[in-house]
Amino acid sequence: MIKKAIIVINLLIFFLIGQFGLMQKAHAEEAMIMENGVSVPSDFPHVDISINDNPDTGYIFIDNRGGGGKPYNIIFNNSGAPIWYLRTPGERRDFKVQPNGLLTMMIRDGYGGSGWGFIALNQNYEYVKTFRATNGYSTDEHELLVLQDGGYLLIGRKDSTVDMSEYVPGGRPDATVREACIQEYTANDSLIFEWRAWDHFDIRDVELEDLTGSYIRFPHMNAIDIDEDGHILLSSRHISEVTKIHRRTGAIIWRLGGAHNQFEFIDDPLQGFTSQHTIRALGEGHYTIFDNGDLHNPQVSRAVEYVLDTNEMTATLVWEFRDTPDKYSHYMGNVQRLPNANTLINWAVPHLPKLTEVRTDGSKAFEMNFVDQWECYRVHRFPWEGMALKPYLIVEPHNNNITLIFNKFGDPNVNYYNIYGGITPSATDILDTSKLTMKKLSNLQNHCEYYFRVKAIDKYGNESDYSNEESVFVNFIDSGQNIITNGDFAAGKDPWEWEVTGSASAIWNIEDGISHFNLINGGNEIDEVQLRQSGLALNEGNDYIFEFDARADVPRIIEVKVEQDTFPAINYSKIGFSGLTPVMTHFEYPFKMEDQTDFDARVVVNTGNSNVDVYIDNISLKEVQSGIDETLPEVPSQYQLIRNYPNPFSAQTKISFFIPQVSHVDIKIYNICGEFVQELINKKMESGEHTLDFNAACMSSGIYFCQFKARSSINSKQYSAIKKMLLIK
Repeated sequence: MIKKAIIVINLLIFFLIGQFGLMQKAHAEEAMIMENGVSVPSDFPHVDISINDNPDTGYIFIDNRGGGGKPYNIIFNNSGAPIWYLRTPGERRDFKVQPNGLLTMMIRDGYGGSGWGFIALNQNYEYVKTFRATNGYSTDEHELLVLQDGGYLLIGRKDSTVDMSEYVPGGRPDATVREACIQEYTANDSLIFEWRAWDHFDIRDVELEDLTGSYIRFPHMNAIDIDEDGHILLSSRHISEVTKIHRRTGAIIWRLGGAHNQFEFIDDPLQGFTSQHTIRALGEGHYTIFDNGDLHNPQVSRAVEYVLDTNEMTATLVWEFRDTPDKYSHYMGNVQRLPNANTLINWAVPHLPKLTEVRTDGSKAFEMNFVDQWECYRVHRFPWEGMALKPYLIVEPHNNNITLIFNKFGDPNVNYYNIYGGITPSATDILDTSKLTMKKLSNLQNHCEYYFRVKAIDKYGNESDYSNEESVFVNFIDSGQNIITNGDFAAGKDPWEWEVTGSASAIWNIEDGISHFNLINGGNEIDEVQLRQSGLALNEGNDYIFEFDARADVPRIIEVKVEQDTFPAINYSKIGFSGLTPVMTHFEYPFKMEDQTDFDARVVVNTGNSNVDVYIDNISLKEVQSGIDETLPEVPSQYQLIRNYPNPFSAQTKISFFIPQVSHVDIKIYNICGEFVQELINKKMESGEHTLDFNAACMSSGIYFCQFKARSSINSKQYSAIKKMLLIK
């Protein structure tokens, strides 16, 4: 019998080996299929829903940013399961549905052309067009508004050198000022209106920038809306002002907040907003604002609704939500009035909720944050009906399988998927089929580059187009084997990459099976002479040992590490410099992968900034067992507790197990403290695979453990196992 104390000890060990905050980390173990059948990769940013009390029925449109995680744009349902997502090469913020039905997002990676901009997708998630500023301005990231007729407004920005000594004492004569403007375009991209900050605002009114500094954002426009009379509303954060602008003449109609405020604030204990975001017109003179409150004393953020009387020039606070205790989001954030009259609030910063939905009486209907507490610029709710015309494919290389994650989002008629693959692009051979949206392939030729595509077959026999094609290097490794290919250089230089940059000059040779860096000129930086190998799979929470042998002609230092292959190049191995002597020395560095799972990490050997030759051999990276195993020793080996599906789950999940002979089966659920929660079964059962339904509707979010015990009726031998489950509501 497994004692409660053993469970508690195991939980404590999980914490000691770095799995602090199991609620935050459990999701990152592996790719999974969510409760709605949509599969997600292992780096997917899951959400934790702490309140779900009859919220608005619109879907949640969100992106994650900051912290080094993979950026995603996601549409969630109210259970926290995605109905669509896109993993992107860079952050794509302001993800929303426009008034004309297009789905838009800001891009940083030059989709459809060069430079920043916004892209639009239709309801089939197909690219429609790109929106960019013109007339000497680049596209600002804060707002795109596409009108019903396809015309649109956005914010442009331009950096100029300005002599700020003409404006303020101590101003720099060569300051860089980022000035913003509003631009309006027709549906065919003709610029018909431009409104520049320099023409209408005074830079001396800027509050959140040091006007004697080298870089000034003026006035930091961050939101555009169209008022009920058709004129433009503009939010400018750095002057704490909402401005109404005549859409044809450009004349200022009124100014609310800031140094030139024209209104008397009524019933507002804070006497107005500061450093705000997302002005939105509700009609009949009502407006909502996300008041960041950087200049309030004390600093506090809130959602506010004012009604403006332009005859009496009053701005009356008719509703606000200021949480208890106070919340403060120093930047970003938004407010959206929903169709059910609730108000959506995004607090933006990591530790605060990304979505708090409140009723008019201030009670909360919904609250949600990312499990890993990513930031989000803005969050929205919209009704949405989208269906992809072809599957979306993500491929993950593991040490013992290649995991394919594929979804034809929004199509209820998919019957199964055909998986195509081979060692050449555009393969037409069917490797496998799947009824589910995820497949693990292990019967592949090792040490080869494979190319994969997927088609969906519906219940009528119709085939979709091919998905996107993804390639991956198959490098299956048994436990304890070297993850690095050709680490002893016995096979020559493949697949290592050699690069010499800057002023360095060096030659790389393999001599008697040892890698020799002949440093003619080491350059100025240590990474100007670099040997590297990419495509290494590192799993979050796992333990590794990194080893190599090295020497130098005379004592010197080198940099050898395991790191992220893309910006910001996180040093996963936590290794600094290694000191070499003329004696070949063995270096050994154990480390835990504390960052998010990375299937394309790299090992790097940097030997620049010195003219002393370096010799290196036997580079090795191995996964080591931590001694913690959720599955206890099994007797006999055929017994099996299968991971519950779905996992994570929001209310119900299925627990499956296999017994090879008639056995007495006992399954219990424990919480994270090792306390007994519920017994699912305790009886004799026939051999075979069995599945139980577990209903957790009355339980709170958190980590739970499923304890499975079986005793053979034939020989009385016993088997025990534990699996971890994540309940997210």
